[in-house]
Amino acid sequence: MTQLTEQDARQMFAVANTRNVDQIVEQYADDATFQIPALDSPLRGKEAIRSYLRESFEAFPDWTLDVAKVFVSGDETVIVHSVSGTHTGPLAGADGKSIAPTHKKFVEDQMTRVALNEKGKVKSLRSYGNPADLYRQLGLSK
Repeated sequence: MTQLTEQDARQMFAVANTRNVDQIVEQYADDATFQIPALDSPLRGKEAIRSYLRESFEAFPDWTLDVAKVFVSGDETVIVHSVSGTHTGPLAGADGKSIAPTHKKFVEDQMTRVALNEKGKVKSLRSYGNPADLYRQLGLSK
């Protein structure tokens, strides 16, 4: 595997902040896995990641990552960051039903582990955070 430097990690998140789905997905290997706190299991492959990002950016058009720290150890990189946005578009609920926009803002602290393949593409991305806090901030749970 290839090592992701701090500068590379920050650039990867800067690309994500453009919300340009094609540019974001270009950073991933064809067989990449992608898991964030709101997902029960990882997405597999570029098309699944592409679809998820499109839906997320529709629900949160101002979705933004703010990097606080980057730790590099061997072939793994951990990024400490926050995610924020405003729920102004339809959001797919866990039951598959659409949740109407709440027009509320959220901020969630997360930590993301990224590993690259030998070609320098993201092989796996896994974010850790508290999805219950997200739903509470959106007024969707107590």
